[in-house]
Amino acid sequence: MKLDRWDRIAAVAPEALAGAVLELHWATQLLAAAGQTFVASRTDDSHRAMTWDGALDGFLGEAFAHGYPFRLGLRVDDMTLHLLDRTDATLGALALGGTTLDDAYAWLRTGLSQYMGGSGPEIERPDFRPPEHPVGAGAPFSKTIEGELAVLAALYGGAAEILDGMAGSTTGASPVRCWPHHFDIATLVTLPGGVIDGSARTVGVGMAPMGGGHDTWYWYVTPWPYPDADTLPELTPPARWHTEGWTGAVLRGTDILAAPATRRRGRIVAFLEEAGAAATQALEG
Repeated sequence: MKLDRWDRIAAVAPEALAGAVLELHWATQLLAAAGQTFVASRTDDSHRAMTWDGALDGFLGEAFAHGYPFRLGLRVDDMTLHLLDRTDATLGALALGGTTLDDAYAWLRTGLSQYMGGSGPEIERPDFRPPEHPVGAGAPFSKTIEGELAVLAALYGGAAEILDGMAGSTTGASPVRCWPHHFDIATLVTLPGGVIDGSARTVGVGMAPMGGGHDTWYWYVTPWPYPDADTLPELTPPARWHTEGWTGAVLRGTDILAAPATRRRGRIVAFLEEAGAAATQALEG
């Protein structure tokens, strides 16, 4: 029997996911590259971002511009790249295990040449790099991280479900996107009225698989502009404020997994509600 996603997120300890996170992060650069090459540029850089698709159980890149009926998808639990048509039907798929990034770019160019004509378009690689990993230096993707990828699929799928529900019922919330720079999945809530030091007041809400001073996955709520640390309201433990390098409320994966599977989603939602109210209070002074 397939486990519920809130059971599955505990199948691999958070600290043991780092290698798989980095490989998956590098794999998503293929979707970012397609966005950079084929999608009309946007000032918020969302043309290179991704959304979560439950049917694919993975990430979807933005639809190509200029009448080309394509987009890229990446199924997470088997790390398979999909070239999709305008109905999101798969035209071709490439399992990344055992292949290199260069192999994947060549496969994509060849596949697109069948539909666009010629030798295939040149694909611009992103002008940023994820954290260092052998895959980024030419090593092949692993074939032996299925368990870790299943956990990551559950993490991102669960995060998308919670965030989509929140964004749909919150005034000023942006669409939920996964960003290829830091690999977090998030929505940004713009608060009504006024600016602080020339910046609109916002609250970012999301899940990050690692980074930002944390070596495991965590949920966060970030007020902007960052309030003075001394003015931050208290949070109910185990939630805490992170104030080194960036300011935000944090609930770590280990703290979520300490709850029974049936209560993990509720623990996340309760954290987001409390931290969101605290972040808004801090911005309103």
